[in-house]
Amino acid sequence: MVVPAAGRHPDLPASDRHYRGCSPACKASRMLTLHRGNHHGLLIAPRWPSTRIQLEEEVLQRLLDAQAMLPAGLRLLLTRGFEPGHSRLDGFRRAVRRLGIAAFRTCYPQRRDEIDAIFGANGHDIDGRHVDVSLVLHGKRLRLLPLGVFTPLRWQDRRVARHSEAVAQVKRSLQQCGFELHHNATEALQIHCDYRPR
Repeated sequence: MVVPAAGRHPDLPASDRHYRGCSPACKASRMLTLHRGNHHGLLIAPRWPSTRIQLEEEVLQRLLDAQAMLPAGLRLLLTRGFEPGHSRLDGFRRAVRRLGIAAFRTCYPQRRDEIDAIFGANGHDIDGRHVDVSLVLHGKRLRLLPLGVFTPLRWQDRRVARHSEAVAQVKRSLQQCGFELHHNATEALQIHCDYRPR
C-alpha cells in the first residue's frame, strides 16, 4: 500500500527557483533541489555535468514511496530531473546531444527510428515530473547500460536477465506509485519515467 504523499517529509529542501520556459504545472508546484547524497533513504547522484537535481515535491514523495516498497538490499538512485532550457548547461547538453546523435547513426544505422526517444529531452526540460533512476543492489550500482545509450541491445538483454528480479521489482514499485516507464527499451533501462498524478 502506498502511503499518501502529503506531509510525509515536511523537512525536504525547498527551492523557489523556477525558470523561464517552465510549464504551468512546473510553476504551480513546489520545486526541490537535491544534491549528491542520501535523502530520507533515496540515493541522489546527479548525472554529469549537473551538480544537483531539481524535481517537484510530489515526485520526490512518490519516489520515497517506491523506495519504501523495495527490499532492504535494493535502492533507488536518482540521477536526473528537471533541466531548464535556459540554464548555463543547456548549450553544452545540446552540443553533446548532437554529437551523440551523429555517433549513434553511424554505429546503429538500423536503429534510426529510436533517435528521438533516446536523444530527445523526454520532458526533462518541461517540469520536474520526468526523472531517471538507477538501481543499487547490495551497495553496488547496477549498470544496465555500461556504454550508455550505445550499449548493444544483446548486452542490454544479458544484463537485464542477470538482474531480472531486481529490475522487475523496481519497475513494479515505480508503476504502483504513479510513474510511467519510457516505451523505448534503452530509455527504460536508464530508468526514465514520468510521474502521472492520479
